[in-house]
Amino acid sequence: METKLTGSSRRGIALGVLVALLAVAAGYYFLLPQGKIDNLKLGAYDGDVGALEWIAKEKGFFDKVRLNVEIKGYPSGNAAVEAMRKGEVEVATAADLVVAKRSLTEPDLRVLADICRYWNKGLVARKDRGIASPQDLKGKRIGVPATSSAEHNLVVFLALQGLTTNDVTVVDLAPKALVEQMASGGIDAGLVWQPHVATIEKQLGDNAVKIMDGGTEAHLLILTLKGTLPGQSEAMRKLLKGLIMAEEWVRDNPADAKTYLVERFKLDRGYIDKLWPRMQLTVSLPQEILEAMDSEARWLAKASNSDATPNYAETIHSAVLASVKPSAVSVFTK
Repeated sequence: METKLTGSSRRGIALGVLVALLAVAAGYYFLLPQGKIDNLKLGAYDGDVGALEWIAKEKGFFDKVRLNVEIKGYPSGNAAVEAMRKGEVEVATAADLVVAKRSLTEPDLRVLADICRYWNKGLVARKDRGIASPQDLKGKRIGVPATSSAEHNLVVFLALQGLTTNDVTVVDLAPKALVEQMASGGIDAGLVWQPHVATIEKQLGDNAVKIMDGGTEAHLLILTLKGTLPGQSEAMRKLLKGLIMAEEWVRDNPADAKTYLVERFKLDRGYIDKLWPRMQLTVSLPQEILEAMDSEARWLAKASNSDATPNYAETIHSAVLASVKPSAVSVFTK
């Protein structure tokens, strides 16, 4: 039996369909990020412990918070901060030692967050030089990049063994040159960070002996300049939101995250598997940052015969992270 629709019935159905479509559209609209799109230039460390920055960019997490990030990669934190000084970027990432050292003459540096805590240093020696234990380092030539986190690790490690830098010959070498000198026998041992440690071990093979593995805790920090904060505070809030989303993705997808590091930074899978437990890709502001920089400042002051030690609490700008994730802030700055 055929049912005929009256004019009013047709109008009712059409109205119902229209309401349903509007409801779907409204729901979709409210799911979209609202507000203006902010822009930010980020100088990122182009390496494994800087992974959160690249994940947030390449997985679209910055887009989700309506932040257009122009990200530039740098081989070191110091280079990234230099770029920020030149106005090439507005935010940079660097290790805590870089901040401790530069703050001696650059009091306008501000730390927004720690995005990776890691233990990636290694002291490797040559067996053919008669080195099998820390005490065998006495009188030996040890390569290390000068006034770097590696050199600070060397000072701390030697002190724990009852030795000082006066008991060894410290040779200032950039990481690449250090690797080459270890392979050629120009130095007896070398202390540097990953992945250079793994390269040395691979080149020396059975002739390599690991004297120290991991080293002291280090922090990769997000930095900006005091003068940049007022005009870019909202962009920086979005930056930290995107990084927190990247942190959550890493936590929920560890296997995919490790694969990402291998492919993005062209690293060996075995190396990443070994490094993984020694790096925490987490957005936070822990008290350990201040403790680390205070220790480094005392070492830097002694090395330069200076008594200048900044109040590093003044470099911490916790308000941005506290507005996004209060539980991530545990540093005490007063």
